[in-house]
Amino acid sequence: MKKVVLVLLALFIAVPMVSDAGSVTSRWDMTIGGFVKFDAGWASQGQGADYIFAAPGSITGNYNVTDKYGNSFMAAGETKLNFAIKGPDAWGAKTSAFIEGDFRQPGAYEGFRLRHAFMKFDWGHSNLVVGQTWQVWGLMGSFNLLGHSELSPFNKGDRFPQITYTRKFAKDWSLAFGLISPYAPQSAGGGAASFGVVSATSQRDVFSYPIFHTELGWSSDNCGKIGPWKMRMALSGFIGKNKIVRRIGAAGTDWEDDDVDTWGAAFKWYVPVIPEKKGNKAGALGITGSTFLSQSSNVFLGPWGYDAYVTGAVSANGTFVARNATVAGGWGEITYYFLDNVFVNGIYGYARYNWSDAVRGLTNAGNAVVAASSVQNVQYMIANIMYDVSPAIRMGIGWTHISTGYANFQAAGGGGKSGSLDVGRVAAWYFF
Repeated sequence: MKKVVLVLLALFIAVPMVSDAGSVTSRWDMTIGGFVKFDAGWASQGQGADYIFAAPGSITGNYNVTDKYGNSFMAAGETKLNFAIKGPDAWGAKTSAFIEGDFRQPGAYEGFRLRHAFMKFDWGHSNLVVGQTWQVWGLMGSFNLLGHSELSPFNKGDRFPQITYTRKFAKDWSLAFGLISPYAPQSAGGGAASFGVVSATSQRDVFSYPIFHTELGWSSDNCGKIGPWKMRMALSGFIGKNKIVRRIGAAGTDWEDDDVDTWGAAFKWYVPVIPEKKGNKAGALGITGSTFLSQSSNVFLGPWGYDAYVTGAVSANGTFVARNATVAGGWGEITYYFLDNVFVNGIYGYARYNWSDAVRGLTNAGNAVVAASSVQNVQYMIANIMYDVSPAIRMGIGWTHISTGYANFQAAGGGGKSGSLDVGRVAAWYFF
């Protein structure tokens, strides 16, 4: 009798739980998607799963503890969850919305953060996107990576609040243009983030107006395709102006400013050299990549971007000049399919900030204009192999080598002017 009572009690508790399962609803047609991702690996420096640069290497008399000791890691923060909504027509357009987040909150890895949140109006030949999503400048999502942060310094793409209109014309051509927020969504202080100290006076970036971005693209399936990717080439860029503002006066009671042009241009491509045959990718070969040149792009290159540096005297009524060097680089990838569901990728990326030796050694009232810890150049070499076990499961294993050059020798305990990082990594995805 006691066992019967326990079974009935368990069923009584389970009934409302079962009835709630799958009961997520919306006023409109909504689907849930994303993936669970698990990573494990070993790094030759004391870095975790979200590496971007190699730390400065140890030199005689100045050993960097991050460089001296390697470590293993396991993580699941790259897991993503999204909601796709299809709603009723409006203004003759099909409407939809998309929300996505992951668990890579900057400064709190495995904390949830917003990635995408936008609405879309689609008229077939054109569409309008309003909200936060990828900027068109430089984004080419055809890369195959084990780690989310890999390729970040090479204009892989980032997400910003925006209003962007895209128009298709002449069958294979498209033109996109719009306004984009000049502040990264993750910026400290809700936008006007502080970018260091110049002679004990606060320096800040101020964007009085949005940034204009655009892209002219061409794509065609005449050369076949590999998976979702067909021949594509595009020229994209952005242009605007930002104001460098610095506090002046002994008590910091006033501010002075100088304008800096901000712009960027990128060319990107995907070529199915050997396309898939009748939906089977075995033997297929594709190449993809992007090159770019930019100036004052501190909020558009994610962790790679730096604000303008300042020269000039500091006084109660001081004057100064704000400047910024250009940064150039890019990445390329070659992909070959041994089988329809087994493929290998080789990737190379390089970027460099064009600071002169004089600027790196220049000081303003005793403070370095370009800090010794500022990244001067970075290089990636990546090789990985991926296996799609089923439509739901993907496995991968790979190796990444990163070399990084810095503006100058580091302070005591910080290491030298360059460093290298090697990472062996395995990853597993479960798509839903």
